[in-house]
Amino acid sequence: MAIFGKKDKEKNNEKETPVTPEPAKAPETPAAPVTPTAPVTPAAQEAPAKPKYQSPEGFDFNRYFLAERRIVLDNISYEIQRPANASGQFKLGVKDTIVAQVMGQAGVKATYNRTLRFEPEGPFVLSVSFGVMLVFNPGTRDEIDWKTIDVAEEFKKNCPQIIQQMVAKATLLVAEITNMNGNPIIPLR
Repeated sequence: MAIFGKKDKEKNNEKETPVTPEPAKAPETPAAPVTPTAPVTPAAQEAPAKPKYQSPEGFDFNRYFLAERRIVLDNISYEIQRPANASGQFKLGVKDTIVAQVMGQAGVKATYNRTLRFEPEGPFVLSVSFGVMLVFNPGTRDEIDWKTIDVAEEFKKNCPQIIQQMVAKATLLVAEITNMNGNPIIPLR
């Protein structure tokens, strides 16, 4: 990629001259001694954890959103698989996530997702999502820069009743779907 210099552009308006930046040299640091008996663990290679989110002072969740909150089914994904494990021994993994997305001036969509996956690859993979639209209070919406707020974290802190309703709906739906396909009911409450 070529970078054009401002002076070159001003001197000759007809033709731009590419300027190639010099590669930055890495500072030299002495190499650490390598001990063959000291294995490198994945934990030592992980990036540092991101800092824990702090709520803005005086943030009142109910002040910025209207009280009307309706939970709706957002998505279901059910994939039948052929298990590679002939012995039928599987470990069921359940992953619950909550994400929130600002939807312009209308509000925030919060989504709860439950995913069931077997280890090793088992008879099915199931994902169920429920969403709720949190409508901004027009009188207070512009008091906050919503790009700086971790709305999912605030939703988790301030709406435990809604989250519990979403968990209950996901649990019931997982049980119904697994039962309909002839699998034993998996309640996972």
